[in-house]
Amino acid sequence: MTTFSRPVRRVTLEPYRHFRRPIVVSLYADTISLRLKGTRSAYELPVNHVMDYALRIEAARIQREKQARRKARRLAR
Repeated sequence: MTTFSRPVRRVTLEPYRHFRRPIVVSLYADTISLRLKGTRSAYELPVNHVMDYALRIEAARIQREKQARRKARRLAR
C-alpha cells in the first residue's frame, strides 16, 4: 500500500440536505475531514473512530435482524 504524502480531496456529486452545498471530503494520513463547500469550518475524525462507528452500525443491524427473526418465530407458533 502507498502512504499519503499529501491530502486527497473529493467533492460529493449531490448537495447535502437543506444546506444545498456539496461536501468536501479530505483524506489525510490518519484523519478524515468533512466540510461544506465554500466554508472554512471542518469536522475532523480519526480514521479509527470512523471504523469503530461503522462496525457499531453493522453490529446493530445484525442484532435487529436477529430480533426480527426471533419475533417472527414466536408469532408463527
